[in-house]
Formats: sequence, C-alpha cells, structure tokens
Amino acid sequence: MKKLLGVGALLCVGFSIVFCIGALAFAPFGRAQAQVAKTAEEGGKDKGAAILFFREHHFAGSALKPSIYVDEKEVNRLANGRWFVVKVEPGKHKLQSSAKNEPATVVDVAPGETAYVQMVITTGNWRGGGRLLTVDSKEAQEKVAKLKQLDEKEHE
Repeated sequence: MKKLLGVGALLCVGFSIVFCIGALAFAPFGRAQAQVAKTAEEGGKDKGAAILFFREHHFAGSALKPSIYVDEKEVNRLANGRWFVVKVEPGKHKLQSSAKNEPATVVDVAPGETAYVQMVITTGNWRGGGRLLTVDSKEAQEKVAKLKQLDEKEHE
C-alpha cells in the first residue's frame, strides 16, 4: 500500500512539473499578444482610428519590402515578419501596396476601432509584390504576437 501511495505521489509531482513548464512556455506568447492589443488600442484612441499592417515571416520573398499606401500616400515599407500601426481618421480608406495589377483594399474604420490588414507576398516574372487582405482581429492578434514591431529606423 505504501509503495502504491509513493508511486501516486511521484506521478502527481511529475504531472505538476510538466504542467508548470508548459504554462511557462506559453507565457511570452500571451504577453506579446497583450502588447499587440495594447498598441493597436492606443492607435485608435481619442475618437481616431487605426490600421495595423502585418506580414508573416516566410522564406519566399523575404528580401522584399513592399511599400504600403493609405489613400494614395506611402506610409511605410513592410519587411518580412514585421508589423506597424498607422493612425487614421474614422471612415473609409483605400489601401494599396507596390504590387502591380492588384486592386485596392477598402476598409471602413469606426472611431476608436483598429482594422487589421495582412500583407501576402505575390510572385511575379521579374519582381514580387504584396497583396493586402483584411483579417479578423482575434486571428490577426494571434499572428502578430509572433512578429516583431517595425522600427522607425527600418523605414527607408
């Protein structure tokens, strides 16, 4: 009976250790996701609105940094595995990238709201470009939490 009790206690301790290690492994992801949500929320404060652009990390097209245009004005160039926020006035906005023959993406952003837009690299004969797609906020925050914020010095 004592031997059985000792094995049970040992198993209980073992499962506790595995659970704690697993929880610690996901802690940075949770903090990153919270930081992304906070930054996006700050972008849409003061009755303004914000658009968060992101690009997941992929090997294909990794050297490309396509330009992003909001209402036909260049706001930044989006590097591989990065994201950034642009403050905008509430209402409809026309979003484009430097990709040729790609239709503009139109987003309607309400006051205090943040729109999430993903750049997907498209390949071409001589050069690639970026297609802009609107994404659900929950899905986008999960993806953006794995990326790095674009530094101001990276904008060239």
